[in-house]
Amino acid sequence: MTDGGIQTELDPKLEEWLADAREAEGAEAPPDVDAMFGEVEKQVQVADRSWAFWLRSRATWARRAIAFAAAAAVVVFGGVLTLRADFTELPLAWTLTALGSLAVLLGGSLYLALRPLHQPPLRPWARAALIGSSLAATCALALLAPAQAVVGDQSFLRHVSPCLFYGMLVGLPVYLLLRLLDRGSASVALIAACAGGLTGNLVLQLHCPRGDAEHLMGAHFAVVLLFLGGLGGIHWLLSRRRAR
Repeated sequence: MTDGGIQTELDPKLEEWLADAREAEGAEAPPDVDAMFGEVEKQVQVADRSWAFWLRSRATWARRAIAFAAAAAVVVFGGVLTLRADFTELPLAWTLTALGSLAVLLGGSLYLALRPLHQPPLRPWARAALIGSSLAATCALALLAPAQAVVGDQSFLRHVSPCLFYGMLVGLPVYLLLRLLDRGSASVALIAACAGGLTGNLVLQLHCPRGDAEHLMGAHFAVVLLFLGGLGGIHWLLSRRRAR
């Protein structure tokens, strides 16, 4: 070989190695592109037929309507149909404040959890404001509830666990539905968990007759904490880890 008047020679072993490499490369069968595209097309067709894909492919207003209808159904069946016996005896101002604030926060969570993909992601300060307001509101409702005489001397775990379990149970469908309707937004996990916790807390406001702060903090407020710190926190941490 010559380059600018300088003659170089390849080592015979190197030439032999390059020749073997060329032969091996030429012997490899070219990939079957048609088969690859056919396999991808089959997978897309299977996904198109799934009910989860159908839900995610709905317009944003339709997905929001599904979420609002589901949350309303949970509140009706979980709280209204099992209404506490002394509900009409509660102060009207307190009832309107408690139910109104929870309904507004729940509606905001459902609305923000299902944003269109073409819009920019929800800003961190907006997500923090929604979660902070939800925690502050549910904590205040637990601490400032009208004082009531506690009947019986049950242990803390015994009177807290039924409401805690019930609140988690009724909030879980809303959380799972929002995750199902999600098209891949990174902020949905925490907001969906917030919506699930608020749903459970709202149902307990309608269902549970106890009004002492110990029970309300250990059961009603704890539902929101467990949703946000458990389900939402785990999904958020996993999504941050995958993004790195």
